[in-house]
Amino acid sequence: MSVGAYGAKGFDRRTWLAALVVVALFHVVWEGHGVVDPAFRNPDVAGIAYNARLLVSGGLPYVDSAEIKPPGAFLLFAPFLAVGGMRLVWAVATLWGIALSLATGALAATCFGQRAGPRAAVLHATWAVLATDGDINYSFWMALPFTLSAACACSAVTTRSTKHRRIAWVLCGALALFAVSIKPSAWTLLGVFALLAARELIQRRAAVVLEAYVAGFSGALLAAALIALPYVMRGELKALALGLANVSTFGKEYVSVVANAYGGRLHAMFAGLPCLAERLSGPIAFALAGCAGLFERRARSPLVLGVVAFSLAALFGVAYTLRFFSHDDAQLLPALAVVAVRPQGLVAALLDWLTPFPRLAVVAPALLGVGAGYPDYRQRRDYVHFMGERDHMVEAICDRLAPVLPPKEPVLAWGWHAWSVYEHCGRRAPGRVFKVLAHVTTLNTNTCNNGFGPIKLRDGPAPARFLRELEEHPPSLFLWSNYFEEMGSDPLRQFDELERFVATRYAIVDVRGPFVAMLRADLANPERFASASVGTSPRPTLRPCDDR
Repeated sequence: MSVGAYGAKGFDRRTWLAALVVVALFHVVWEGHGVVDPAFRNPDVAGIAYNARLLVSGGLPYVDSAEIKPPGAFLLFAPFLAVGGMRLVWAVATLWGIALSLATGALAATCFGQRAGPRAAVLHATWAVLATDGDINYSFWMALPFTLSAACACSAVTTRSTKHRRIAWVLCGALALFAVSIKPSAWTLLGVFALLAARELIQRRAAVVLEAYVAGFSGALLAAALIALPYVMRGELKALALGLANVSTFGKEYVSVVANAYGGRLHAMFAGLPCLAERLSGPIAFALAGCAGLFERRARSPLVLGVVAFSLAALFGVAYTLRFFSHDDAQLLPALAVVAVRPQGLVAALLDWLTPFPRLAVVAPALLGVGAGYPDYRQRRDYVHFMGERDHMVEAICDRLAPVLPPKEPVLAWGWHAWSVYEHCGRRAPGRVFKVLAHVTTLNTNTCNNGFGPIKLRDGPAPARFLRELEEHPPSLFLWSNYFEEMGSDPLRQFDELERFVATRYAIVDVRGPFVAMLRADLANPERFASASVGTSPRPTLRPCDDR
C-alpha cells in the first residue's frame, strides 16, 4: 500500500496550504516577537552571537574564543547576524520554526499517511513555545535538522524510486551531521538509522542497506566539509579538532556532575523524567491518547517503526545530558506530535469525527493543541518577559556607558546573565575567555531547576591564565551579575587575586536589577556618575569593590 493511500485520498494540497497558514500564524506569535524586540531571553544565545561575530570579523571559535559548544549554531548565525543583526536572526528563526512544524508533518505523513501530516504540523506549532521558552538557543536550531533527517530516512525506506531513495539518504546524512554540530545529543539519530536498516535486512535487501550507508556517509562528509571550511581556509583545522575534543571533554564532565550527584546515570535519568511530565503534560497526554488502541486489528500504517525509532531517539536525546531543562524538550516535541496523530489513536478518532466539516480539517487540531498547551503558556510568557527585562538592563547599561567606552577596548561579563554585554556594547572579551562559567569556574550543577551545590573556582592553571589576560588587556567595563550567587556561591569570593584586581582598578558606576557595572578607574568620572541614575532596583554594594 502506498503512503498516500493510507487514511486519505493522496496528497491534499488545500489541506496542507491551510495547515501552513495556521502553522505560520502560531510561529509568528512564538518567534516573531524577537523581530520587534530582539532581546536575549536566554544568555546562551548571546554566546552563539559572540562566536558568530568572531566569524564575521575573520576570527574563529576555538582559536579566538574558548568554547565548549560545537560550531554549527555559530556558522548558522553568522551570515544573518552580519546582514541584519539579531532582528534578521529572529526573522529567520520564525521561518525555522515554521519549517520544523512542517517537517514534523512530513514525518507523520511518511509514517502514518497523508491525513496525519497536517494534523501533526498544526499540533506541533501550537505547542512549540512550550519547548523553547520563546527563545532560539541550541536546542531550537538543532530540532529542525534532527527531525528532517529522520523524515528523510523514513521517506527513503518507503519510496519506490531509486533516485528519490539515494537523494533522501544523502540529505539524511548531511542533516544528521549538521544537527550534531549544533547540539551533540542529536547523535541518537543513529538509533533510527539502525532500526530502519534492520528492517531492510529482515526483508533481505542488504544491497539497499549498503547503498543507504554509502549515501548517508557521503552526505555527512559533505556537511562536515562545509563546517570545517572556515578553518581550512585559515589553516586552523587542527584547532577545530582540538576544539571539538574539548567540547567532548566538557560534555562528559557536564553529564558526570549530575550522574555522580544521583549515584549513577540511570538513577539520574529516571529522576529527571518527571520534569517532562510537569512541563509537557498536555502534549504527553495527547501522545498517550495516540497510543490507545495499539493492538487494534486495522489497516497498518506505512512505517510505524519509523515513529517508534524516532520517538525513542528523541526521548533518549533529551534524557542523555541529564539536565532536563525546558529548552531540551524541543528535541522531543515533534515525536509527541507525530505519536498523537496515530490513525488508530483517540486523538485521530476525534479528528476523523470532525472530518465531514472541511473547515475544521486544520482548525480542530489547532483548537485541541491550544487546549492541551494552555496550562503552560502563561509560565512560558512570564519567563520570556522576566529574562527579556534582565537583558534590557544590560542593553541600558551599554547605552548609558557608550560615550566613555573606548571603541576597541574589551569588556567582560561575570556570570551567565551578563553574557549579552558583548553584543549590546559591541565589544569582545579581553582574551579567549568571554564566559567564565566552565572555563574559570566549575560547571553549573542545576538540573530541572534543582542544584547539587554551588559553582566553584576551577582547579588548575585556568584561573591564573584568565587573570593574566585581564592584566594584559584590562576590560573597560566589568559587568557583574548575581548568577553565581543564585547558584549558591560566587567563585569571585575564592579568587583573591581577581578580587584585588577589581577592587583597585574599577569603580561602580551603575547598579540595576542583578547587575553591577564597573568602569576602569581611568574612565570613571566621579562627578558624572555620582549625579546619574543607577536604576531603581536596590542592590548591596559589590564586595570585591569594597576597600579592604
